[in-house]
Amino acid sequence: MSDRQNFNHSSGLPNDRSEQLKTGLDGSPLLKMLLARTQTGRDCWHMPGHDGGAAWPAWFARSLAQLDVTELPDTDDINHPTGPAEQAMVLAAQANGAAFTRFFTSGATTALYTMLALASGPGDALLVSRSCHRSVLNAAALLDLTLMPLCQTGYPWPDNKSGEPRLSLFPQATLADVIQAVGDHPRCRAVLLTSPDYYGCCADLSAIARFLHRQGILLLVDEAHGAHFPYDRNGRLPQSAMASGADACVQSGHKTLPVLTGGAMLHIGYEAFRSGILTSDELDRLLPAFQTSSPSFPIAASLDYARTLMEEQGDQQISVALTRLQQFKVNLPDWLTCQPLTLDGDATGGNGLTRDPLRLVLTSRSSDDAACVSRLAQGLAENGIDIEFADLTRLVLIPSLWQKETAWQKLSVCLENLSRQKTEPDLSVILKSRQLLELEAVWRSDLPQPEQVLTLREALLSKRARQQIPLARAAGCIVSQSLVPYPPGIALVRPGERLDQKMVDFICLLLENNINMNGVVSGKVQVFA
Repeated sequence: MSDRQNFNHSSGLPNDRSEQLKTGLDGSPLLKMLLARTQTGRDCWHMPGHDGGAAWPAWFARSLAQLDVTELPDTDDINHPTGPAEQAMVLAAQANGAAFTRFFTSGATTALYTMLALASGPGDALLVSRSCHRSVLNAAALLDLTLMPLCQTGYPWPDNKSGEPRLSLFPQATLADVIQAVGDHPRCRAVLLTSPDYYGCCADLSAIARFLHRQGILLLVDEAHGAHFPYDRNGRLPQSAMASGADACVQSGHKTLPVLTGGAMLHIGYEAFRSGILTSDELDRLLPAFQTSSPSFPIAASLDYARTLMEEQGDQQISVALTRLQQFKVNLPDWLTCQPLTLDGDATGGNGLTRDPLRLVLTSRSSDDAACVSRLAQGLAENGIDIEFADLTRLVLIPSLWQKETAWQKLSVCLENLSRQKTEPDLSVILKSRQLLELEAVWRSDLPQPEQVLTLREALLSKRARQQIPLARAAGCIVSQSLVPYPPGIALVRPGERLDQKMVDFICLLLENNINMNGVVSGKVQVFA
């Protein structure tokens, strides 16, 4: 039998065990695990957006290894594009309403570093919320930026009579928040907003852009979770950052588009480009300082092909996904609720915030059942359904635009079956639910901002002595690395900040409630000696 005959081109796997052994899988534990996982038939409700390759035609999936070449005379160069790569980026800019676009194959983090370097210089001040992605902290350290606090207060609903923000853990920035922060810190060079956030909540970028531009301040947007917005032609999704007048934005293609993990784009807006504030020459000068000198052609090609697919099919796939989501809501067990498909003016509370209806957030209808929600994640996993994450009281799922109808049906049936096992909340469940909701309330607004003793740059790059100590004894110490609950991946304590007892107690409570804490290893944290 030839090698070609002995290969399953639909799955990409060798057809028999002997052939697998010859490829050395037993000596490659990571590859072995990943290949085994492809045989389990699990449903993906998480990034990347290609849904295990289901969004791609078979010929594209089969060709990925052959696309992995180096920079040759006929292949162009992702970092210095002049031919087909340049054409692909021009097409991406046109699709996104940008003046200029560059591809990144090592993730939105690299694109964000480049965007901040392009928009600011050493010592400049950047207005940013504490709920920013932790990569912003590393960028500030490397670029010697000063981060000024932006206090965010907005929710795009209340979704119940009490006004309790049940469908998102953290608030989003409102125009009033930005006006207040600029007034408090008038020397800021730029404002960086995360929109949409992990829960799908979007700021009123148009209003914020107009205000900031009158002040001569740049609007930069981490739009990692919103790369699908530009392909909606019927006003069902929030407006994209470029369409809203942002000066620059970063999109993480793999989060919501059929793109290989690591595919990202940096877009420059027309006004910033025309005015010369953000130039293509400067971007091309800076890009190689952050991106590898060997960017991945398969990842870049998946960005290019995703744009083609979305231009041809994106609007239709958005319609299909919204229709299936609406049916899913109809079939949702009575004790659960999920984020609304649309928001009228009253639902936004007049603050202009909107939601991505394709970010599926589930929580309990009654606060007494809040403690029951996160248990669903384990039940779903046991039934072959993997979600993006579960926090204390809600589940977050990212449906692919190519998610099969059978996957939606399986999710509905599984939630119904799991709900049948649920009993009316007894006193212990009610008390646990109240504890979790109180914990979230403290997380949102009652935690004191830690004292910044060292700059981010000093904390990250200095050679000062560090040591590991038990978290329980860390009050009063200066941490040398971020303490990040995951999910949702937002730093509670930043490098160079001093831990106080209230924060130590809060982190211990999160750990007791099964929240993973990056930066806490075996009950210890790293602090400066």
